[in-house]
Amino acid sequence: MVDDSSESPSSKRTSIKNYVSRVWKESSVTAVSAIVSTGSVPRKVFRILVFVLFTAGFLYQCIQFLSYVYSYPTIVNIEIKKPDFYLAPAYTFCNYNMIKRSKFCHKYPEKCIIPDEKFCQKYSSYCGENGTKVPKEENFFSENYPTEGTFDLGHDADSILKMKMGVEGDEEASGPYPRIRQEGLNSLSSCYSLYSRVNSPLEPLMKMRNVWWEKSLHEFVFDPEEREVFSPNERPGVVFAIHSSFESVNPFEKGIFLRPGYSYRITLSMHEEKLLPYPYETDCVNYTEVWLSNNREGPRSQKSCQDYCVLEASIYCFNCVPPMVTYPSETRTCSAEDILSSPCANTSAEQFGAADKVFSNCLNKCKDDCFRMKYTYDVLEIYEVPEWTKEENNKQSRLIKVAIDFEDSEIIALHYKPQFQEVEAFSYIATMEVEAFSYIGGFIGIWLGVSLVQIADVFESLFRIARYFCKKGASDRCRKSTASKNEEV
Repeated sequence: MVDDSSESPSSKRTSIKNYVSRVWKESSVTAVSAIVSTGSVPRKVFRILVFVLFTAGFLYQCIQFLSYVYSYPTIVNIEIKKPDFYLAPAYTFCNYNMIKRSKFCHKYPEKCIIPDEKFCQKYSSYCGENGTKVPKEENFFSENYPTEGTFDLGHDADSILKMKMGVEGDEEASGPYPRIRQEGLNSLSSCYSLYSRVNSPLEPLMKMRNVWWEKSLHEFVFDPEEREVFSPNERPGVVFAIHSSFESVNPFEKGIFLRPGYSYRITLSMHEEKLLPYPYETDCVNYTEVWLSNNREGPRSQKSCQDYCVLEASIYCFNCVPPMVTYPSETRTCSAEDILSSPCANTSAEQFGAADKVFSNCLNKCKDDCFRMKYTYDVLEIYEVPEWTKEENNKQSRLIKVAIDFEDSEIIALHYKPQFQEVEAFSYIATMEVEAFSYIGGFIGIWLGVSLVQIADVFESLFRIARYFCKKGASDRCRKSTASKNEEV
């Protein structure tokens, strides 16, 4: 190897070109040394061209790859988990009939009558005990009554939910929450929720996996109050929905209809998802952290956040809450007149534009949840059970039994993870992107056929050439820098 520090004065007068050639010849980078040592000019030009093209290819692929790396791509890992505790769902239920007959006749006695024999022959299943009042036929349609009227005349939680078993604690059903049964603003029903944490400071219910049994069982007994059906043409029953405890739903849209006198077995499956926050492409929000930092107030899921935005825009627009809004609020429920008479009913009105801006600004904050639990279920209507649905008067009762089986032995978990992991090196705080580093090493080997040792040799050779160049005085800048340093010495 050439030692430029021991060169004779005559050797130092050698041209820079010759010195550079000597340095590259003794370099371990075979591609460069082969070019320098080639005597034939055409072959040297060809090798230079190949080297330049391959270097350009290497740089292009590296740039493309690094652009992809710094877009923070993710991969999805699918796991089958068996946790000791899992996030239990919430339940929302409503009587399918909006108005309770006895409440209506108590509030409007002039609109009810004691049915005669002819009426009871026409509606045999509708007539109750002797002396029981029923609405007059002209009052059978709930559209004749204001929204708040039908809501106040609904069924109570205690009259619908008769028993709950297999659940922890003595938590009572919350509500009533107004829910629209069908299209139209006057079809409002009273619904109730168990274990809902929407707009609540409480922690969610965590269910412990039962190690003695394969499944953990929740059981409910509902009473649809068949004899309280408002109209003889109404269908008695209960609507029931299973959902995340951080979200509110309308069971008339996303629930199941339970028939009186039947038993139902619902098999529940749980799917867990974990996403990554910005700068990763999933760009999620940890709503639990936001909720805790906000003094345990506010939405706790993306859907709940969206519902909250609808609530805020509705209050801004109508100064009340339309019946289709599911986010709980103490603000009064809008009537049809409130909505139709509001300036927001006209989409070209200035107030509508302002409300739309409020909604859009709020909605921009509603990103995906970093953690969410999804529930899917299969419903089996097992059999009619006359043994436990008979009453003393031997008339068919209205009880409904619901058993919920939790397949908690296996939870399907989808976890989004960085495609290029960062790991700690030698317990230092600094991290290195190991996978990205290995990819670039592969590009170097494929395009240039060099190793890290050869790359180090390239830098050493460049350093020696630069030092020699400065010593020969080929650069005024290097010469002035050397002179100034000597003067300082």
